[in-house]
Amino acid sequence: MGPINRKPGVLGVITLTVALAMTGCANDRPVAEPSPGSSSASATMTPSATPTPSASPTTTPPATEPGTAPPPRSTAPSTTTAQPTSGKVGSYQTGFSYATGALPERWLSRTGWYASKGQGAEVFGDLAAFVDRDTTTNDRTLVVTTSGGDVLYRSPSLGLQQPQAVEPVLDRVRQNGREFVTFFQIGLPAQPGTGGGTGTPVAQLIVVDETGAASVVDDDVSHYRPRSTQDGGRALSFTSTDGSLEAQSGVAAGPDALDFMRVLDAETAQLERIPDLEGQQWLARIDGVDVYRAPRGATDPTTGQPVAIAGTREWSTTFHDHPSGSLTFGPTFMSTRQLDGTCEILDLRTGEPLIFEGAARGCAHPISVRVPSGSASSPNGELLLMHWSDEQGVDAQWVVDLTTGEQKKIDPASGFLPSTVSDAGDVYGGDAAGDRTGYLRFPDQMQPRFADGGRDPPAVINGQGLAMFAYEDLPTYFAVPVP
Repeated sequence: MGPINRKPGVLGVITLTVALAMTGCANDRPVAEPSPGSSSASATMTPSATPTPSASPTTTPPATEPGTAPPPRSTAPSTTTAQPTSGKVGSYQTGFSYATGALPERWLSRTGWYASKGQGAEVFGDLAAFVDRDTTTNDRTLVVTTSGGDVLYRSPSLGLQQPQAVEPVLDRVRQNGREFVTFFQIGLPAQPGTGGGTGTPVAQLIVVDETGAASVVDDDVSHYRPRSTQDGGRALSFTSTDGSLEAQSGVAAGPDALDFMRVLDAETAQLERIPDLEGQQWLARIDGVDVYRAPRGATDPTTGQPVAIAGTREWSTTFHDHPSGSLTFGPTFMSTRQLDGTCEILDLRTGEPLIFEGAARGCAHPISVRVPSGSASSPNGELLLMHWSDEQGVDAQWVVDLTTGEQKKIDPASGFLPSTVSDAGDVYGGDAAGDRTGYLRFPDQMQPRFADGGRDPPAVINGQGLAMFAYEDLPTYFAVPVP
């Protein structure tokens, strides 16, 4: 356990893309997919520590014929699994109408399946995961499928009493560049002798990797309460409880309210003790990196403003400890608020600043806070939607490749507000009024094209084109792309 190396603040500034409140309206007639236009202004991101470039992206512009899927952005092989499947999911159908508005052209085959709203649904790698509910017994199980709806895995049932069971928790976890989903549930067995006896809760924690292979955590997790760190998609941590069902819900989340006891190592399916660092408080594990902060109470000697220290075992930085929040995490970086109102953006592994062209002020905020049906980053964590104000105070929307450093600006005159980016660079969103759905393709076609009508943008798109649509109280819908 070595000392923390403090480093001076660096002015780097980004903010994640602004909210997009889309309203779906019924439309029985297909709406033509907007064809991408020409590229607009671009700039290059130059991180201090230059990352090793991945496979070079293709430069072929996306197809403009209606119903034709755009070409893949990368020629890297898919991570689809060779595991045997066991048929389609129960709600899989073809040729039926989507429940809200019209689907974008790429998914107008109207082939896909529904998952219960509020139970949990995720897309990770080339797979989908959701919590399935038995309509007769109300039993919940985890289902993992391919992008075509073929079932790869269904978790074993605990046979829990209803309603003597807590709503299950489905999370997406990222560790060392790999994606996982975790499934936790706890409740009372329906009959004595099925896992601890009547009145004694039983629980299960299951981890599924990008190939669809599942592992059940061996530890007794009935005395832990799971809580995602940093808006999910990062790591799954646990707090200690007395084991009762009442302790599993209704407790405020966050590092200030909870005393984390364990953190899941998703790659080994093991629960680990929270790694200790003297004088520091553990905050989260982001892509496998443990992040800490110093306790509150320090002040800046010049301004008298509250300040604190955050970082890892290898590096740390000072930030403005603002009551409304000062720390935000991206897939592989941390944004901290500075006393002058700007932000410092640091690579989590190296502590080196990431410098973004045109970024003058503003701070990073996850799009999930503002757009429940959107995602600020691509499923693989490499492409990121950002927005910031330039030195003249003009807002600009950008797409950034965190692996290669390439970044390009979306035409400001278009009024386009992005909400979703795929691994392949497909970007969906809409205008500020929420009346039109727009589309562009990074990095070749940065001029968005809009379609009139109430088409709904997807919440996430994976490498195989599977899209997830999630709105309000309607069931989550997984849509298979047009062949």
